[in-house]
Parts: sequence; C-alpha cells; structure tokens
Amino acid sequence: MKKRILFFACAFILMTVFLLGCGESGTPPVLTVDGKDITVGESTPFSLPEGFEFTFAGNYLPIGTMPGNSWMSDLLSAKKDGETYAYVYVYNPSKEDVTYLGATIYKASFTMNSEDASYWAVNNILVNGINFYGMNIEEVKAAMQEYKAPSESTYGDRTTLLYKDGSYYYTIRFGENGLVDEVQVEKTIAKSYSEIS
Repeated sequence: MKKRILFFACAFILMTVFLLGCGESGTPPVLTVDGKDITVGESTPFSLPEGFEFTFAGNYLPIGTMPGNSWMSDLLSAKKDGETYAYVYVYNPSKEDVTYLGATIYKASFTMNSEDASYWAVNNILVNGINFYGMNIEEVKAAMQEYKAPSESTYGDRTTLLYKDGSYYYTIRFGENGLVDEVQVEKTIAKSYSEIS
C-alpha cells in the first residue's frame, strides 16, 4: 500500500512539474506589420511584406550565412519607403547554416513619439492586435491586462513596464510626455547558442 501511495505521489509531482514546465513556454508574440503577421521566435525577416530593405548597424548589407545554433547580437534595421519600421535581431536554432534574412527573429523593437518621429513609421505595427501609438501607462495596463502584472521602473521622467509570458518578454517604455515611446518584444534563447556579431 505504501509503495502504491509513493508511486502516485511521485506521478503527481512529475505531472505537476511537467505542466508547470509546459506553461513556462508562453504564447509567441505576433507583430502585424503593414497587415502581415510576424511571429517572434518563428518568423524570419523574409516574412515581412514585399518592399522592405534590411541593413545591419553601420549600414552594411546582410550578405552571407549564420552558422547553426548561433545568435546575432547586431541589429537589422527594417526599412520601407525611407522609414524605419523596426529593429530586428535574429538567431539560427537549426544545425545548418542559413542566410541572415532566413534566420529566425527572436527580438524586435520599434519607436514612436520619438524626437526623430519623422524617421519612424509611427503607427504601423500592432503587437498581438494592440496599437500602442498614443497610449499612456494606464491605457497600456488595460490593454495588457491578460498578462501578469508588470514590473515597473522609473528613471527620471521615463517609466518602463516589463511583462513576462513564459519565455517571452514585452518591454514598453514611456517618454517624458507620458506616452509610449518604445516597444520591444523578445524570446529568451538558449545560452548554449554561440554569439556572432
């Protein structure tokens, strides 16, 4: 009888650990860019609509390939019609080499209401169907209420909200005017991947 109880207790513990582990993965964020959905952790820069151009910081073209199991610390600037839509960061979770534009997006950030507003496409990206353009902190909290309460930090007149959903993070920064200034979504990637730059 004791062995049976011990067996069921162990089975219950393992099931609990399994379910908690599964819940830790979270739901991949979906960015809608010019009407096309891009899933962080799944889509590639090639997934963006036609007409986008990509350059690495320093304005050089993403020519060549990424080795397997690697991640790129340098950002790719995604531009269209002279406007910067977002910065994207890529990694290669496969064992085979892939082109930079065929690698997987693990992080994307975009700016709005910035000092260089004319340089940015200010309201053309949705995050899980939410357009953060023009939102204040209370409006963001209401729009993100399905997520666990964020950690909140303030530096000077600028506030940052950080939401965590399993292995995905949403960082939302506010400008001095109290409106959303920058949004960043990111998938945590394995530390075993090699960094390239």
